[in-house]
Amino acid sequence: RSPPVLPPPRPANSLEVAAMPLDYSKWDKIGDDSDDEAKPNKPKAAAPAKPASISEPAEAPAPAPAVAQSQDMSAEHKRPLDDAPDIELPEGAWTKYYTESMTAPQRMQTMVHLWNSAVQEERVDFLRHLIDIIGNPQISNRIKGGQEILKDLDTSFYDGVTYPAKWVDNFKDKMPTADKKVVFEKLFKSLDNQERGLVLGTLM
Repeated sequence: RSPPVLPPPRPANSLEVAAMPLDYSKWDKIGDDSDDEAKPNKPKAAAPAKPASISEPAEAPAPAPAVAQSQDMSAEHKRPLDDAPDIELPEGAWTKYYTESMTAPQRMQTMVHLWNSAVQEERVDFLRHLIDIIGNPQISNRIKGGQEILKDLDTSFYDGVTYPAKWVDNFKDKMPTADKKVVFEKLFKSLDNQERGLVLGTLM
């Protein structure tokens, strides 16, 4: 299974957005609920594939080289990331490592583990900061409200994919919330549009 891919957020200057109030009320008391134990959020099931019509013959099986290439890519996603530099703020080599030395699944897995390592109050701050970064009420008002949005994200969709464990440990145990918000901002802004769509898709 693959997480759903939502349309990426378009730059503000390419879309005329009608005046719309940003609804912060969904997160006003988001951390106060204690009715349910937090469970991992799971993306919605993808729509079933469209059956091939008579005029659309089924695709031929991929040749052996393509299979080998797929296996190589899978191995790349599982490559150890022990050589990742430490996270340093405001700038550091870690951001370049994140964008140039890690695969897209590794980047997604990293953000999932960073989110899961934070306490609920910090997750509220992350969400508020994210909607400020997005700057488009038509997108941010679609983000879910309530306790559900604060639950752990499901890591099983990237099962076996590696991530810099020392980043998560440092993020969890040593960083103040203000620095964590900066880290999330830098990681999110470094993603391409498709990857940003994946991140936003887990919140809607």
